[in-house]
Amino acid sequence: MPVGTEEAAELEAALTAAEAAAPVPPLTRLAPILTGVTARLDTGRGFCLLRGLPFDRHGAAAAEAALLALGQHLGKPLDGNGSPVARLTGPLPVEDGHGSRPPNFHIEACDAIALLCLANAPDSPPHILVSAGAVHNEVMRRDRAALAELYRPAALLEDGELVERAVFTMTEGAFAARYTRAAVEAAAAAPLPGAPPPSAGLRPAFDLLDTVCAEPALLLKIEPRPGDLLLFNPHLVWKRRTLVDSPADAPEAPQEFRRLRITMAHSRRTVAEPG
Repeated sequence: MPVGTEEAAELEAALTAAEAAAPVPPLTRLAPILTGVTARLDTGRGFCLLRGLPFDRHGAAAAEAALLALGQHLGKPLDGNGSPVARLTGPLPVEDGHGSRPPNFHIEACDAIALLCLANAPDSPPHILVSAGAVHNEVMRRDRAALAELYRPAALLEDGELVERAVFTMTEGAFAARYTRAAVEAAAAAPLPGAPPPSAGLRPAFDLLDTVCAEPALLLKIEPRPGDLLLFNPHLVWKRRTLVDSPADAPEAPQEFRRLRITMAHSRRTVAEPG
């Protein structure tokens, strides 16, 4: 989704102000575009790539301030480890969905994730997205019994606490999906009082889910350029992790990204996960 010259100039002014430690001016020209982005994340394809923005021209600190200002137009940014904006670097080995380990997806408890590219080496691995809805439908086509298992809540560990959640949910007409295999297996490996064991059919259902998530026909590969902003709804689009959280004072890496997690007024997370 390319951004126009006037909108890019508005962001340039915001970045210049942030670089000078001045207040970031309102993003009035970008606001209608961001409204459209919100709709696309919630009721559209679940992701959006904004291209043509000058995020990478004024230093990391200015880019982080402008990203935070932009995120406030989409919803409420979430704090994490003392700052809403996290530094991610790479590259990391890319899981192919086969072998002993399942693919590693983003499963943050938020409604949108913004990934800002500040640097990306030419030989860096692509970022891979898969539609949770497309995965759901392919599992249904291959094995309806396995799909039923993935709709049943299973005990899992989340932030050290025991909760129960299904991979797929449909509440009040709102579809949501979270990939939970690692958390379910962690709960099964260290059972807590009151934790029900996973059903016998859950492991084969997860195996099928992993197979489907590796199907080339379902994968979208994106190669971000410096200045690109990728936004996605982790309840509709699953993105494989190719980056790791890094300290702010760590050396520069071939891949430099910034992540912002956002909650929105209408949340599939809260609809699908009451309480």
